[in-house]
Amino acid sequence: MTAVRGAALLLLLLGALVQAPGAYAHASLVRAEPADGAMLPEPPASLRLTFNEPVSPLVIRLIGPGGDVVTPMVAAENATVTLTPPPLRQGTHVLSWRVISADGHPVGGSLLFSVGAPSAPPSAGTQAVGDPAVRAALWATKLLIYAGLFIGVGGALFRAWLVEPGTPAAVRWLAGALAAGVIATPISVGLQGLDALDLPLMALMRKPVWAAGLSTSYGSTALVALLALVAGLLALAAKSRPLARALSLAGVAAVGIALSLSGHAGTVEPRALTRSAVFLHGVCVALWIGALLPLIAAVAAPRHGAAALARFSRLIPYALAVVVVTGAGLATVQLDRVDALWTTRYGLVLSGKLAVIVALLALAAGNRYVLVPQLALGGDAARLFARSMAAEVALALVIFALVALWRFTPPPRALAAATEHVSIHFHGAQAMAQIEIAPVRARGAEVSVLLLDGELRPLAAKELTLAFSNPAAGIEPVRRNAANIGGNTWRIEDLHIPLAGRWRLRVEILVSDFDKVTMEDQVELPRTP
Repeated sequence: MTAVRGAALLLLLLGALVQAPGAYAHASLVRAEPADGAMLPEPPASLRLTFNEPVSPLVIRLIGPGGDVVTPMVAAENATVTLTPPPLRQGTHVLSWRVISADGHPVGGSLLFSVGAPSAPPSAGTQAVGDPAVRAALWATKLLIYAGLFIGVGGALFRAWLVEPGTPAAVRWLAGALAAGVIATPISVGLQGLDALDLPLMALMRKPVWAAGLSTSYGSTALVALLALVAGLLALAAKSRPLARALSLAGVAAVGIALSLSGHAGTVEPRALTRSAVFLHGVCVALWIGALLPLIAAVAAPRHGAAALARFSRLIPYALAVVVVTGAGLATVQLDRVDALWTTRYGLVLSGKLAVIVALLALAAGNRYVLVPQLALGGDAARLFARSMAAEVALALVIFALVALWRFTPPPRALAAATEHVSIHFHGAQAMAQIEIAPVRARGAEVSVLLLDGELRPLAAKELTLAFSNPAAGIEPVRRNAANIGGNTWRIEDLHIPLAGRWRLRVEILVSDFDKVTMEDQVELPRTP
């Protein structure tokens, strides 16, 4: 009971974590045309947002200089969203966008650009990070769904295939887990819609909310997960053993399919390989965790329970091997680098999950090699075994709770994409510089600079130098000379920024031997090791 109480306390703490503000997005804007802060001599015929993965637009608003809201025509193709606005007035405009990414997660943002001359920017409102109540409810429903899929559906399979008829198999507990999942799954669709549209919990009953939830990739996951849960319930209720076996087998297969249809791994190329890994991982976790409650009940019937335990002991090493191999492969793809284990929120959750898995495997090994041989001797072995298995179930619930947090913590590959393209705009009386910084894996970052004169015409320069300094961190100016790659475009390769934060950037443009233009300002830069 101590382990169960400890696990319950930890679940409450994990639930509180999902209410932390500042959640990261899962898709990211890598290029905007016009760029954020751009000064345009003429109104653009179209606006273009390019993301790091395919997206679908949810809400697009273009706010004019007077605060008037313009609704542009929107067309989405793969990772690009093209907007065709009506003729725009002179002044500063705000483009506010919210899209849903391929892995089913919403992301929003705003950018400013000016036509002709800048004006006092209109208020676009504060970018919301989501209603904490929605986030907490979404996490809780995820936890219940995982319990239903892995404990309930997996338990139904174990009962139908590995337990002799008439053997106690914790049917009530399995049915309870499945029923909780059946209730939570449709609710999670509505919560997904609230999160996608950035609406509060009180808007749950609105029809557009449910339409938005179903339109995301998670809608397909929820539908297949519901089929898996219903198949598990029917397998428990079936009087015919062949029918129960067929239903439970279909249910476990649906578990793997549901998990592979959305989520982080489903968007990683090659998708056929990563989705197959997610499928196998989910199926084998259901085989492993689903066996725990039926085994606790089966041990109470020594004659039949011993046979079920022997079958489980023979088969589970293969399932565990698949879980380890697929889990390690997916983690490698998502982490991108080793230090992400302790420098990102996703990595911290993964580290916590790995720690609990190690504890779970250690407990399982103790059961297999210490307690199981003692069961035949009678005494307190059966009671100790049941308690140990109950502790395994509690640890499994903690793992599910941690995995549910990944809904709010994108993998480092997505975090890298979120800072993949940084746009910086310098505008002085004599010159303008549009600076684009794009990190390159294992090679720092590449910097592209477009130079224009005060009249927004191409500026011919003899030399261009960028100087980065961070006085707060004690970093003196790091100077990098750019190479001209044609016309008024310059490039710097292998730029390394050792830490993220506020930097002072100075742009030095040598126009001629006697004319040098310098512009300087504070900018936010990502870490590009």
